[in-house]
Amino acid sequence: MKDNIRSWIAFACIYIIWGTTYLVIKIGIEDIPPFLLATFRYLIAAILLLGYCQLKGESIFTKDAFRNMLLGSFIMSFGQASAFWAEKYISSGLTAVFGSLLPVCYIIADSRNWRNYKKSKLTFASIGLGLLGIVILFINPSENTANQTGSLTILASAVTVAACFCWAAGSLYFKYHTSGGSLYKSVGWQLVGGMICCFIVATFFGECNSFHIGVVSLRAWASVVYLAIPGSIVALIALYWLLARRPAATVGTYAYVNPVIAVLLGYFIASEKIYLIQILGMVMILIAAYVANQVKFETTSSK
Repeated sequence: MKDNIRSWIAFACIYIIWGTTYLVIKIGIEDIPPFLLATFRYLIAAILLLGYCQLKGESIFTKDAFRNMLLGSFIMSFGQASAFWAEKYISSGLTAVFGSLLPVCYIIADSRNWRNYKKSKLTFASIGLGLLGIVILFINPSENTANQTGSLTILASAVTVAACFCWAAGSLYFKYHTSGGSLYKSVGWQLVGGMICCFIVATFFGECNSFHIGVVSLRAWASVVYLAIPGSIVALIALYWLLARRPAATVGTYAYVNPVIAVLLGYFIASEKIYLIQILGMVMILIAAYVANQVKFETTSSK
């Protein structure tokens, strides 16, 4: 019972926190270039996590640190920060829609459990219901989403989809190749790797030259802090904790709920309209997430 309660709390973290980050990222990139925003985000989160490990007496300079840095440079940069760049050209709601492909990406990437997925009708029922809900939810897109056109929008959409596959592949690699040490330390070094990689990309694309710290608004800095602590520490640890205990496709259902959160935020904060058909889509998505969480089968958890 206690483990079940912890699971629902962890699901609530990745459902709600990552559902709000789409809008928060949009706020942050108004004043901070996307890869620099990611650099600041990962820097703060890495310092806090590794500092916590040091305070509790855990050695952070171990042989698996470099491996986690390499993994983090892939996950954090190509699986997450690239979507920061994409939000310059597509709306936060549309980004969340593409993110709904994550459960499918997890199934495609999780080759070790293909046999189990094929046996689970609930898994495919939840995926089908969730994707149908996503389609219904955006039958009547917001004005901002409907106005997104052009080659850069197509490229940004493709980048967002590719980021989903990178995120799923990277997080599954961590699931199946976990080494010794605490989860906090592993995530901390992954954030260091992501920070270094994002800073290199930001420098290459000239973001450092165009960035002026004096013009950054307070709400942009607040978005960095929010993305660093709830977005990178709380939600990411909750994700890895769940991946060690639940099927990857079930964990990936947060991608169904995130667009619902994005639409609700658009209604309450950005004064966007919500139509009855969209409410129907939200209900279907929430049912899909619940159904996916009822999936029970053994998954491979070690190499």
